[in-house]
Amino acid sequence: MNIIIIAAALPPQLDGIGDYTACLAAELARSASVTILTGAPTPDPIPGVRIETVFSADAPASVQGIADYVKANPPDWVLLQYNPFSYGKWGLNLHLPETLRRLRRVSPGTRLAVMVHEPFVPIITPQFAVMATWQRWQLWRLGQAADVLFFSIDPWAKRFSKWFPGKSVHHLPVGSNIPLVPISRQEARERLSISSDVVVLGLFGSMHISRMLGHVRAAAQSVQDAGKNFILLYVGPSKRAIYSALEGIPMIADGPFPSEEISRRFSAMDVHLTPFDDGISTRRGSVMCGLQHGIATVGTRNYNTDKVFWQASGEALLLAATHDEAEYKAQVLRLLEQPELRTDVAQGGQRLYQENFTWERITGSLLTSLEATL
Repeated sequence: MNIIIIAAALPPQLDGIGDYTACLAAELARSASVTILTGAPTPDPIPGVRIETVFSADAPASVQGIADYVKANPPDWVLLQYNPFSYGKWGLNLHLPETLRRLRRVSPGTRLAVMVHEPFVPIITPQFAVMATWQRWQLWRLGQAADVLFFSIDPWAKRFSKWFPGKSVHHLPVGSNIPLVPISRQEARERLSISSDVVVLGLFGSMHISRMLGHVRAAAQSVQDAGKNFILLYVGPSKRAIYSALEGIPMIADGPFPSEEISRRFSAMDVHLTPFDDGISTRRGSVMCGLQHGIATVGTRNYNTDKVFWQASGEALLLAATHDEAEYKAQVLRLLEQPELRTDVAQGGQRLYQENFTWERITGSLLTSLEATL
């Protein structure tokens, strides 16, 4: 199969969808011919993958170059990696839907897939309500041009299948963008000068509005009140925001780091804190990284939490209702006070990852869906 992937960003840019695209493309290249058309000016090479910079996120009209490239190099499939903010200011690029429609005209033998990482902003402020208006329209237009759509969480796949009757709509989760570096807990802690008797609460990723730092503070305070010697280990690019929001909590907050260093720091953690206001879901790369590394995870459950996590709660991770801060900190304390439970949850989470979220399984699901649509 010959596949062209459209992605606005790629490593070394700090961009989760760019990292996702690089991992996906590398795995796809084992069994398919893969080209990435990107807006990244100087992307890192990906073994077995051709990369062409044909547009710029700073010039919305430049996405029209995608159709020109496809016309000259027609593939079996074009796969658009979509987040509205990847292609235009305020999440709007009037040229993008039209480019996909033109692509269909100039290369009629090519099929089109859209992978939706975020459909539109949640309507939680008046500004977001206005942005959601045009972002909803843009998503609908892209879906009308597509043969198949993928959504990164199951609730979205179910919801938006009603928008696109007659189209193939599938759930396709993200995986961890971080390689698993073999290192012992002791060695990982020695590198950071953390003694073996210290409880390490982990936090990973950028501090988006959806992060519930109040839950993090409550969990840390409850650990302190229980008389435990602890530290919060934050890994990511938002250390200033973390120090400001969680002032007074003992912590190590550094980053950003290369992916190998992120992996080493994960191995120093006892419990990974992943509270999101819409609930943890299969679009959260930070959640996937904790499961991959076998770190006991405490997340939140809400309307965007996938069925696979609801079913695994208690065995592969622990969940608390997003509105219930007391339940969240109680789940954290359960893991710290019951070492056997913490070990069981950590191992269960790693099994859950291996069974559902490796790049091999994700690309296998993608290719099966594409082949069924041909």
